[in-house]
Amino acid sequence: MHPGALVLVTGPTDPTDWWAGAATELSEAGLPVHTPRDHSRAPLFGVSWIASVAQQLNTSELDGPLVIAGHGTAGPLLPALARAQRAGGRQVAGYVFVDATLPRPGTASHLELLRAAAPHAADEAHERLHDGERIWPVPAEPPGTRPRDHQFWTETLPPAIDWPDAPCTYVSTGHPAPGCGDITFWARSARARGWPVVDDADIPAAVHRALRHLPA
Repeated sequence: MHPGALVLVTGPTDPTDWWAGAATELSEAGLPVHTPRDHSRAPLFGVSWIASVAQQLNTSELDGPLVIAGHGTAGPLLPALARAQRAGGRQVAGYVFVDATLPRPGTASHLELLRAAAPHAADEAHERLHDGERIWPVPAEPPGTRPRDHQFWTETLPPAIDWPDAPCTYVSTGHPAPGCGDITFWARSARARGWPVVDDADIPAAVHRALRHLPA
């Protein structure tokens, strides 16, 4: 499909400019790209992330329908972000998860999602958050990664109510995403849900391919 607006959002542990290079290429290819920045700093972190991103979208002139593409730890926050856009009268026609953790029924935290994909990484995070630097991930790799504190990792995320509410695709680039654990676990989870999965290290090309899987 060719969206009215392709919204590219970074996870709260990502470098804030994670989408920069891909956004430029996608825009040059003719896609109407929007890259709101996450300015959340205070708890509740999930709610403040959604409010920060939604406020920027609400003050932008966007054509519909929207496709929301999220990287990394943005994944489980996309349903609530989409609800905020629908509350403003916008149509959300699809989701693209890029190396992202996935929304789950019921309640979950970022740490619980990490434990599902990578128990050893979750144990390391737990230890660091209690006995070490009290932030994680440490070291912050790749450069620009934003380590977060215990409250961030353990707070309950906004629920994914009556979701999925639009078609979804998953992109697996083969690169690690801060705070997400084993990305192949999440790609397998997407396949188990019946979603198309694109395996491609070229992010702009992968997003193009993912969009073709969404109904027009």
